[in-house]
Amino acid sequence: RHEHGWVFSSPVDPVALGLPDYFQIVKKPMDLGTINKKLENGIYHSIEDFDTDVRLTFKNAMSYNDDKSVVYGMAKDLKEVYESEHTKMLTRLKKEEDERRQNERACGLCGCEKLQFEPPVFFCSGMNCQSKRIHRNRHFYVGGNNQYNWCTACYNDLDEKTAIDLPDLSVKKLDLRKKKNDEIHEENWVQCDVCDRWIHQICGLFNARQNKDTESKYSCPKCLLEQRKKGKPAPKSEHPTAEDLPRTKLSEWLEAHVTNRINDKFKALAREREEIDKIAFDRAYEEISNAGKITIRQVTSNDSKVDVRERMKSRYAEKKYPDEFPYRCKCILVFQNLDGVDVILFALYLFEHGEDNAAPNTRTIYISYLDSVHYMRPRNLRTFVYHEILIAYLDYARQRGFASAHIWACPPLKGDDYIFYAKPEDQKTPKDNRLRQWYIDMLKESQYRGIVGKITNMYDLYFTGNLDATAVPYLEGDYFSGEVENVIKNIEEGKNGKGGLKSKNKQKKKGDADKTKKMRKGTRSGGLDDDFITGDDGKVQDLTRDPVMVELSNSFKPMKESFIVAFLNWEGSKPEHRVVPKEVEEERDRRKKTDQVKPPKITVKKDKYGKLLKIINDDAEDMQCEILENRQAFLNLCRGNHYQFDEPRRAKHTSMMVLWHLHNRDAAKFVQMCFSCSKEILTGVRYNCPTCNDYDLCSDCYNNPNANRGSCTHKLVAKPVDGESNQSANGGKSAQLTEAQRRERQRHIRLHVQLLEHASLCSSPSCNSSNCAKMKQYLKHKQECKLKQGNGCKICKRIIALLKYHAQSCKNKVCPIPQCLVIRERIRQIAKQQQAMDDRRRQVMNRQYRMGHMAN
Repeated sequence: RHEHGWVFSSPVDPVALGLPDYFQIVKKPMDLGTINKKLENGIYHSIEDFDTDVRLTFKNAMSYNDDKSVVYGMAKDLKEVYESEHTKMLTRLKKEEDERRQNERACGLCGCEKLQFEPPVFFCSGMNCQSKRIHRNRHFYVGGNNQYNWCTACYNDLDEKTAIDLPDLSVKKLDLRKKKNDEIHEENWVQCDVCDRWIHQICGLFNARQNKDTESKYSCPKCLLEQRKKGKPAPKSEHPTAEDLPRTKLSEWLEAHVTNRINDKFKALAREREEIDKIAFDRAYEEISNAGKITIRQVTSNDSKVDVRERMKSRYAEKKYPDEFPYRCKCILVFQNLDGVDVILFALYLFEHGEDNAAPNTRTIYISYLDSVHYMRPRNLRTFVYHEILIAYLDYARQRGFASAHIWACPPLKGDDYIFYAKPEDQKTPKDNRLRQWYIDMLKESQYRGIVGKITNMYDLYFTGNLDATAVPYLEGDYFSGEVENVIKNIEEGKNGKGGLKSKNKQKKKGDADKTKKMRKGTRSGGLDDDFITGDDGKVQDLTRDPVMVELSNSFKPMKESFIVAFLNWEGSKPEHRVVPKEVEEERDRRKKTDQVKPPKITVKKDKYGKLLKIINDDAEDMQCEILENRQAFLNLCRGNHYQFDEPRRAKHTSMMVLWHLHNRDAAKFVQMCFSCSKEILTGVRYNCPTCNDYDLCSDCYNNPNANRGSCTHKLVAKPVDGESNQSANGGKSAQLTEAQRRERQRHIRLHVQLLEHASLCSSPSCNSSNCAKMKQYLKHKQECKLKQGNGCKICKRIIALLKYHAQSCKNKVCPIPQCLVIRERIRQIAKQQQAMDDRRRQVMNRQYRMGHMAN
């Protein structure tokens, strides 16, 4: 609107204006038109970023033009106007914010009143639903400590007389309570014990799980800040951080590599600022590198397996195709310290199939799931850091003898989360082509560094020759493992005369021929269906090819670029797998002359007490973590506890709580909340209403006749609450076990599992084992106990833990160990939730590409 605004409303065109030296002087062009577009597209995430670009626009104009020129004067005048308006805007915003905070009904930190969480997500536990979501505003039935749900259809199929066996308890149909999926949950509040100000627990980073006795003194951030201003020492937190999590060989390698690369990147940016802004290198480096420390930790490392689905298994039984493929599952978390809080920004799940794995999965790694939130500082380093993590991992994997890496580049569907629950609204989900390019850029850089050789795709590798489906790696959650089952099903239905593979076009073309066949079935003497004799284009197909591969190739071909295969340059790699384009070879030669990239050096580290830190061999030792055992378990934890990432303050609180769970792994994942005072009931007794949904009172509110009990008038039942693990009392330090303690613990667990298996099968009244009778008593107690694990029985809790250890490794179709099959079914239910999302992705991907293929 300013009279000089048109001068700066579009990018400078040096060619049209005859300014050949413009880009030599102006290193970072900027204009008000570009700024306006960035505002409209939500690119700016803070006023400071917007302010920097506006000032850069005027600075460029005043740097390039002489101080007596017209453009210089225009830039100077407009800059003064902007600074004046900018100051007024900041003053107005601060005044409005202070007024909101003065409101007695508002939070003293954020100035808001009631803040609502994302609506809860429920999945059906019925046998017929395949873990489908229960739609919003629909009725469903809940039971088993509110952890198991049934949709109306599955509930109607239940037998009233038959008990429903769940992993931790048994319920009957009559025990299930009807509920409507219309809940809206609000954020809880906490009162500062210093200033009596009420604030949101999330805003004040209040950990209710550590407030067991409800008598802990809490100081809000404002009071802590006032103490610092007065020179009083702020209380030091003894609670462990991300850096206190156990270290592994893999996490140390990744962290050392990423730290070195970030330092190199900061130096390059500092040299650029030194040249552009004419400031000292040390000052520029200090300003650029003034971001929070990045910490990388591995939180799980355990053996798992992918079961081959029935149709694939039966069709290729003659080839002795394996029933399952074992793999090593690893989870990596990346934290950054933001404003003194370690915030989870990136998560990665990796599946490693070693050299002892059956073909075709031998020496294969699968980059299964990764997810991130955009709170990293500086934000423009996100892609750089995440690429470096993946590159470092590929380098680490090839040195351990892995030969290939598989990636399915497919973004999550709308409404689905990969790992993080409820991400920021302004964080866009990348389109499939952009996500593919993101992976390709990372792999290209890996090629330049000699880590990766040939980059190809699954279609070119497996579907252009004469291979059958047994040659394609069978990976957990991958497109192939789901699609091949669907293709085999269609083929079998076609052989039975159901016509599962016949398209409408084919039926029209073959209409006259079908009349002459007179109901003759479409199977030739060679064992191939009529549908496979001709393809979609009507051309005769190669009859020697596997019909499954013929159909799969039609699915893979239009979207083949999404199924990336990268061959790693390990010591046993084949020469044809090391072949790279000429430009890659030239870039490698150039870097050998100019770059001096050294491998990350792992240094010996000590804790704050001077003791050497234990580095876990993640390939030899198991790292069990129930909340991060798979991405679905983590999503369930976050959904059940409202651990969201949609705002920075929520991401900080969620990360704090996840760290608490990681340092207190035996603590309950979910706790009940008092209806009246909204405090979490962690110890003592809770008074539960068997009629109302999710209704509990703490002891204080139950004994207080004036407490708000809402509309509930039913008789409440007292239920004991299991106290938190002792780890929470000492800040979680017991999680840091020595190597001897870790080995002894693993041996102790193995012995108890063996004793459990022996006692379950032993029928002798005079067994030679001295502990057999005792274990039998424990098993009998678990069957008769009325409290059960969920209500605080420690014996039941320990027996369930041993049963879970057994069930995870049990392969018997009919196992006599109590509840083994039930626990395995629960594990399968979680896997089905993951599979349901993967199947939805696969179906949508098929539909999109096939529609595009037909249009072309």
